[in-house]
Amino acid sequence: MSAAIRRTGRHFLLAIIVVALALVATEVLYHVDRNLQRHGVMAFFLAGVVVAAWRGGTAPAIITTLLSAAIGAWIMPPDNSFRISDPDDIIRLSLFVFLAALICYLHFARHRAESSLKESEGRLHFSLDSSGVACWDANVKGGTFWKSHNLPVIFGRTNADFATTYEGFFAYIYPEDREFFHLASVGSGADHRDYEISHRVICGDGTLRRVSTRGRMYIDEEGRVERMVGAVFAVDNKLVGPATSDSRPRMGLGDIAAYII
Repeated sequence: MSAAIRRTGRHFLLAIIVVALALVATEVLYHVDRNLQRHGVMAFFLAGVVVAAWRGGTAPAIITTLLSAAIGAWIMPPDNSFRISDPDDIIRLSLFVFLAALICYLHFARHRAESSLKESEGRLHFSLDSSGVACWDANVKGGTFWKSHNLPVIFGRTNADFATTYEGFFAYIYPEDREFFHLASVGSGADHRDYEISHRVICGDGTLRRVSTRGRMYIDEEGRVERMVGAVFAVDNKLVGPATSDSRPRMGLGDIAAYII
């Protein structure tokens, strides 16, 4: 209960500070030019709603909206009264309330989407960790490479030193298995089917591990490679013995795209 009270108090305090700053700025503008005050009386308050949503969240933004609307009505002619005589001022105040409510809703929707995304990521991490499967996704056209959080573990490496490109990822495959891996992926893409192969990878300490990869290649309407995705799981523990050095050139995304065209 005390934590909820403190959180509510912080929301009100932030809203009061933001509204106070907006009121001071409005009064300064009023003393500079009364005409500017009439045309921009709610501009600083609207900026205050944005700041409250950014720094505090939806609740402070709603409180700021209500306080700003009340103060805006109070300072509009006639002075020191909530009665608004000018129809244009009523339109300005109504527009402010609409825009402020829209800002509050958009912030709430963004926060809800972020929370949902975090929950989905948590479920994905749990599913991958429980099954012992890791995933990777290579975008050939964009030149990007994505990996799941547990792929480095299966490859006996850390996330900090794991490759960020498909070329680097391909280099982890044992030299004698690279052509086999390449032909399996390209051949399945040409036939529009998935592939599943067992091959060896070079771990970070130089030893080998046998893994199984199930992959898919996506081809565009022109017959060119768009993406390659794969699911990997370890077949056995590390094999004894260091990996041999390889002097052959590495296959990159451009090589794969050119191979299948």
